[in-house]
Amino acid sequence: MPEKRIGEILVENSRLTQEQFATALEVQQQTPNIPIGQIICQLGYLSAEDMSLALDISKKRLNLGDILVKQNLIDQEKLENAINLSKKDNISLGSALVKQHIIKEEQLARAISSQYDLPYVSLDKYILPEELGKYFSASYAMKHRIVAIQKCPCSVTVAMAFPLSPHVLHELEELIHLTIKPVIARESDIFMALENIYGVQRKAPTASQVDPVQLDIMEDFSSEELRSKYVLDHNVDYIAKRLISVGVQINASDIHLEFTESGADVRFRIDGVLQSIDMGGDYRLIMTHGRPLISKIKILCDMDITEKRRPQNGSFRVKMTAGNFPKTVDFRVSTVPTKYGENMVIRILDRKGPMSLQTLGFSNTVSIELDRLLAKPTGIFLVTGPTGSGKSSTLYSILGRLNSPGVKTMTVEDPIEYTMDGISQSEVNTAIGNTFAEYLRAFLRQDPDNIMVGEIRDVETAMISIRASLTGHTVLSTLHTNDSTGVVPRLLDMGVDATLLSSTLHCVISQRLVRINCTHCREEYQPNAEILEEFGVALGSTSLFIHGKGCPNCNCTGFSGRLPIVEMWIPSREEALLINKHAENQLLRESAFINGNNLTMLQDGLERVLKGETTLEELVRVIPYEQVLEYRRKIDMGLGKRL
Repeated sequence: MPEKRIGEILVENSRLTQEQFATALEVQQQTPNIPIGQIICQLGYLSAEDMSLALDISKKRLNLGDILVKQNLIDQEKLENAINLSKKDNISLGSALVKQHIIKEEQLARAISSQYDLPYVSLDKYILPEELGKYFSASYAMKHRIVAIQKCPCSVTVAMAFPLSPHVLHELEELIHLTIKPVIARESDIFMALENIYGVQRKAPTASQVDPVQLDIMEDFSSEELRSKYVLDHNVDYIAKRLISVGVQINASDIHLEFTESGADVRFRIDGVLQSIDMGGDYRLIMTHGRPLISKIKILCDMDITEKRRPQNGSFRVKMTAGNFPKTVDFRVSTVPTKYGENMVIRILDRKGPMSLQTLGFSNTVSIELDRLLAKPTGIFLVTGPTGSGKSSTLYSILGRLNSPGVKTMTVEDPIEYTMDGISQSEVNTAIGNTFAEYLRAFLRQDPDNIMVGEIRDVETAMISIRASLTGHTVLSTLHTNDSTGVVPRLLDMGVDATLLSSTLHCVISQRLVRINCTHCREEYQPNAEILEEFGVALGSTSLFIHGKGCPNCNCTGFSGRLPIVEMWIPSREEALLINKHAENQLLRESAFINGNNLTMLQDGLERVLKGETTLEELVRVIPYEQVLEYRRKIDMGLGKRL
């Protein structure tokens, strides 16, 4: 027998007529997302208090998880993971979902308001005087996460993170001699209101897993001169240090400060993806102190603090101590004006030093072949890929391989990211005319063996680099292209002579960075049918696929760290002839990767998938889709094998 609905139970108990229930069902057909009990209250057939009591007695109240699933905010798998986390950490389901960054705090509050048919309010719109604190003691309000927000002659509106039971509300009404009108608000808003009303401060929750490292901030970070010039709240100093320490500790590449209608927000780019990190009680401080925080960072970078209408760039340096190990970290800063305020991105240049190709994560096949080429270097070595694909790290690794006491190596960079002993490094300064091309001309008079150019941006830099390689120098540089063979049309479009390019281009490495499955939560899984079809996976394939299901160690993303997937192209004689003939990129790829034995980035990535290091979904995210089509065509031609 099907389980009875709350409306049917109310009809049986004479709390609702059959006609009223039929009317409520008609309304629900037009608004299917609203529970029938809430509709009955809205139609005035039953009071909210009576409905709440009936739902609790009959155990018909929808669970929070069911509401979130119904609203398509989470799926069943995420719900089960959050339930397990809530049991493990002894926290509520809602707190577990917010901690895992599956839902936002506002979404949780709105779901609770729907569950109990109570209004949701944003406390940003309320002015809360201290006299509102007289209705409840500070300890009681903090414990139960409630705060009085509005007083009327016969009632007081009380914001709650989670509704108090009806009998507790009745006892409080008897105590304060006023009717209580409960509403739902975000927990962080309630704690901030309690701080303002009672002057108490909430201890940062244990849910925050990120503790700041000790900072020995350089003198210019908080000097008396700056304090006298710009009066800044002490909270701003604290937030700035907190953001910097958290960003460095979690190995973020960037800190993003962004403004919305409700205030400032902060996200960290970790493993190439923007993520929200649990900042505990500091999150609200960031929201309310966004603008002075921007001013603080501007002061450090020697930017114009009064200019808010134009983009600005700057940099600063911080000395910090992680454990007992001091180090210096550089930061590059960029601001852009937006509708609600200036957005700021802080790039973290943590000088960890260059690593070997193996340490970076290159496959043994690529590492061995590259070592063979570098044993007798000549011509131009290029590393290609979009911004943030690890090109600089690869270049520095190659430099480390070439660097020895018997050779002279010079670099021109913008900026210098790693300082290497035994290498003469220079930094571009266009303000005084020190461009890439100008430095290259000077380098040729210094008799170097190896030259590294941070990036080939124009024909002048490209032509000088080629001429340097023709005169016996080894030249390393980067270029922005989608794949390895794409450097040819890119350089030819710049105006480089095809004959010179074909005789000097020695090796091109194109790469992307894919996220690594978290070692703490790896498990076997089955990719969806669409993904399998994209890669031509045969039906009934016995291939084993691994992914990370998400855990606190990986911020519930399923990934931790990144590794490069690469394609290495060493132009053959036939391909040099094609370059001379200004061949299109497609013809070069046909020769090098379709008919040849070279592995594409996609094929390198698929080998990583079969080893359980990453996922097919991650390959789709980072690899040019043309390579997926190319791979399927190669399989259809019988030149490749299916997974």
